[in-house]
Amino acid sequence: MPRRSRKRGATVALAPPARRPRPGIEYRARSDEAWYGARVAVQDGLLRVMFETFSEDADEWYDPGADFASPGDVDALRARFRRESLPLDDARCGDLRPGDMLCLACGIPGDGDGDAKELKYYDAVLETVERAAHDTVDGVEQCPCRFTVRFTEGPRRGCQDEVGVEVVCCVPDSPIQDPALSEFLDDVTNRFGEDQRTATAASQPAAPTPSSERRYSSSN
Repeated sequence: MPRRSRKRGATVALAPPARRPRPGIEYRARSDEAWYGARVAVQDGLLRVMFETFSEDADEWYDPGADFASPGDVDALRARFRRESLPLDDARCGDLRPGDMLCLACGIPGDGDGDAKELKYYDAVLETVERAAHDTVDGVEQCPCRFTVRFTEGPRRGCQDEVGVEVVCCVPDSPIQDPALSEFLDDVTNRFGEDQRTATAASQPAAPTPSSERRYSSSN
């Protein structure tokens, strides 16, 4: 049976091609909480998130003056970005351990009864691995192992499933290194610090002015 492509692509069959080479960054979209390849830019003080496989109409924007009410909102946005999750290599399935975080390709039903399923990516925790002897076809190792997972995101959150290597991507531990994103998030965080210092200074009582010394003259 032909192997399914495991390249991180669009969630719909007729998505437009990528506008630039793969950015190496993943972003969890606000619209459906699925993970997508993306790149970022700061334009006129706003953070622009551009999806790898969608047109500009799908871009998401973040306004420092409207979308962040506290430093916690900045941390929440930071958590929506990470390095790209790479497909699990058939020969490396033995590296997986229960508790590992994975990102899985999921077929999500479309809006209409006859619509094809959309392929989206959601995180899941690995629970168990059913090992099986690997095959070699045309010199390429193929993994028939089965992985029991429990979804932590998306419409199947909390549900258990058994999947094969063809839908598994490994979530990286190391943080992303993107100068534009880091500068934007740090700038918004610093603004909260400046606002707090300004509010603290305004709430302090005014320093008392020294009382004029009264001079008394004594009569002899």
